[in-house]
Amino acid sequence: MTKNSARKKAARAYQAAHPGTTFPEAMRAVARGEDPTSASDSAAQPQPSRAGVDPQVRDQVIAALTALARSVREDGSAIDFADELARILASVTANVGSVEKLLIGRPGSWEAGLVAQLVNGTVMEEDLPRWRTVPVRVVLDLDDYWYYAGLEQVYDEDIDALERLRGKDVGDPARDQALVDEINAIDELVDQDRRSYIEAWTGHAREAALELGIEVPITVVVGEDTRSYEDLDSVTDHIERRARERTSHPVVPELGELVRRRNHPPEDLAGRIRAAGRSYRERVADR
Repeated sequence: MTKNSARKKAARAYQAAHPGTTFPEAMRAVARGEDPTSASDSAAQPQPSRAGVDPQVRDQVIAALTALARSVREDGSAIDFADELARILASVTANVGSVEKLLIGRPGSWEAGLVAQLVNGTVMEEDLPRWRTVPVRVVLDLDDYWYYAGLEQVYDEDIDALERLRGKDVGDPARDQALVDEINAIDELVDQDRRSYIEAWTGHAREAALELGIEVPITVVVGEDTRSYEDLDSVTDHIERRARERTSHPVVPELGELVRRRNHPPEDLAGRIRAAGRSYRERVADR
């Protein structure tokens, strides 16, 4: 393992959770013992119940629908409650991802059949994304990509080589400082590569969302993908897939397709990066 690699990985996680933080600042924060992934989220949505139907939420829904049903137009006539209810159900369906996921609790019931008929009669499945009312949350597992892109191996090999040279030059302070400077330059270059990839991936994710007609905000979470089946839907899958396809390999663009196929071991990709003269040490030397 590379010297301080765990701390550096934690620092990058801290950066992902605290946008705008430089790599040295993140390193100092991790050294102080701050949680790498803690960050305030003012836009956090209420979480679903994990213990069945929440009576308080049900009561709130009933109260809201009752108020809606009693609403009248400016001329005093009653609103079209059936139309409003159908539109509400269409948005709920869009928010969870599909009619199938909306009714997954008991798909064969007569109630489920009627709800499906109401939603399908209100909006076509391909138009559902336009009806979303909650932000779309997509995940970029950057460490996973870095590993399969061969970049983690290139980094580890370059840093290990420099650390070995430091061990041989114990009695030469000037030489040791030059090696330390090269290590720091590599860390800064990795940080730059990662930030550039996040920016490009995020741009492509938002582009894909617009193509689906989605107008709600797109939240990109950079970190390990720990979502359960309930958290996934066809919209997030489509956006993430398009973002992966459209975002080039950050060091050797032509390797992007090989990374997406996942049928080339990281060692192979690392070798191709070196063959292209794009190792971290080579890139630092070319600056």
